[in-house]
Order: sequence, then structure tokens, then C-alpha cells
Amino acid sequence: MFDLTQLTTLKLPFYAASVLKLSSIDNVCVSMPELGTAPRLILGGGSNLVVLEPEFDGVVLRPEIKFFEVKEIGTDIFLEVGAGHQWHETVMQSLEHGWFGLENLALIPGWMGAAPVQNIGAYGVELKDHCHRVKLYDFAEQAVIELDASELNFGYRHSVLKETPERFLVLTVTLRLSTEPNPRIGYGAVAEEIDRKGLSPSNPRDIAKAVMSIRQSKLPDPSVVPNVGSFFKNPMVGKEIAERLKANFPQMPTYPAGSQTKLAAAWLIDHLGLKGYKVGGFSVHDRQALVLTNDGTGNADDLREIVALIRSSIKATFGLSLAVEPTRLGELKLT
Repeated sequence: MFDLTQLTTLKLPFYAASVLKLSSIDNVCVSMPELGTAPRLILGGGSNLVVLEPEFDGVVLRPEIKFFEVKEIGTDIFLEVGAGHQWHETVMQSLEHGWFGLENLALIPGWMGAAPVQNIGAYGVELKDHCHRVKLYDFAEQAVIELDASELNFGYRHSVLKETPERFLVLTVTLRLSTEPNPRIGYGAVAEEIDRKGLSPSNPRDIAKAVMSIRQSKLPDPSVVPNVGSFFKNPMVGKEIAERLKANFPQMPTYPAGSQTKLAAAWLIDHLGLKGYKVGGFSVHDRQALVLTNDGTGNADDLREIVALIRSSIKATFGLSLAVEPTRLGELKLT
């Protein structure tokens, strides 16, 4: 079997029966029909995959498609990018060209192909805000198709692509950017960092600098400390539940989200004193409670135990169920 452990940022043991590298759309069209009914798993940057069962008896697909095409219509920039590009590199490249919109999403790890699946987001901006269209390989139809953003059913860390992970392979993503800046610094930490560093709140490049500074101060670099970023989703609750919790926990931050209220999962975990909590080789990061880190000795059972402890503690104290954010290969045995 092929050892793919180093292709995932959590560094849990991962072996696959076969690996297929896909370098172009033509390559995909030729190769996919030959897979038949073999189990398949799409692996890009590996920064959102938790491997709980070390052996995968199937084909791991590596969408290494490098494609970069720009169309300019007035002040709008339509940037089509291949699934194999690094997300952060694309953000920085767009800013260098004077194409704005992605600055709040700087330094998010992973490849372009995963961005619409997860509807990645940070500091008040989500992929859905700038996604125009996605080109996909549809395994059911054995054909290349395109879906507009309106057809992707985007939600919080969610899309139709995540609902049916066995059906689609992202080939390219078309982003809608602008040559006119539209600064979004409503997220308090960004505005504070801009002010602290003497940066310009109207300059998208400065906003990106502030975002990168915040992320570097709070989040461990997955290339240095194995992790998959935020392990839990922020709970979304009805306003009545939010008001009840706020009455019981006055310091708890809340964020309006349409008809619902978003709670900060990191605050909930931190409130229970779990920062730094350790099970085997896994720990709750001491600066960001949403992140679980592997010191290199952690195994799947350690991870299962620490996740179960966090979720049961949150349930007992707040009456909330924390949902796990990353994709899993194998079961966490969530109850």
C-alpha cells in the first residue's frame, strides 16, 4: 500500500491501495470511467481530513490541476483557478494583481478544490461571497458539468458538494473579484489588529496582513504542529436559546446570523478550562481552543477520547451539541 501520512496535516497513519494523480481536465475525463466501482477518496492539501482508520482499500484521487484564467468585465474580475492551486497563494496572487475580495481569507491552508466543498470562511467572509461558478466531474453522469454558485446550496461550512461527497470532483473554481476595494473589517479582531499595527483599514493588502498576523498569533502552523484547524463548528441556535444562555453566562459572545445566533465554540471550550487539556498525543491548543494538535505520538483512540470529552462537557454545561468540522475517514463514534 502507499503511505500517504505526510499528505495530511494531522499526521495520523494513512495507507491507500492506490493513488491516481490528475493533472488536467482531459486527464480526469480519460481516467475516471476506468475506476469502475472502486472506493475513492479525494485528497488535496489534506488540511481538512481526519484519518481514523489507517488503511483505505480504494483509490485516492489527487486533483493536481493547475489552471489560471482571467476575464475582466468592467470592475469585475472572473478568475478561474484549478483545483490543485494552494488557496493562500491564490489569495496573495489576486492581491498582487489588484483583484480584491479574498483578503479576509488569507493564510487558510489547503487547495482550491476544497474551498467550495467546505465553503471556507474567516473574519466575516465566506467563499460563497465570491464564488461565481464551479466546474466538476460528475461521477454519476461520468461527465464534466458546471454549477453556478446559486446551485451549490452554500451554508455555514457546507455546500451541496459536501452533502454528496461521492458524486463530485472539483476541477476548477471561478471567483468573482473586483478592481475596487470593498474593505470588510466588521470582525473586531481585524479592526483592532489594523489599528495596533498602524495599517490602513481601506487597503485590502493591509487587511490581509492583519488577518495573517492574527492567524499566526493564534493558530499553530500545520506544517510545524500537526492539526486540521478548527475541529468544531460554531453552534447556530435560535434566539431564545441564545438569550437563555446569555443570561446564565453573561460573558459568552454571541453573533447575529439571520434568524439564528452564532455562538463561539472556542469560548465554550475555553470556559470549561480545557485549553491545554491532553489525552495521549493530542491536546487542546493553548491559544485556540477550537484546534486539536498532535505532538507526533497521537493515535486515533487518543483523538476519539479527547473529542468525546469536549463534546460531553459542552453538552452537560450548555446543553449544546458540538458538530465536528473536518471530513473523517473512519468513525469518531459521535453520540
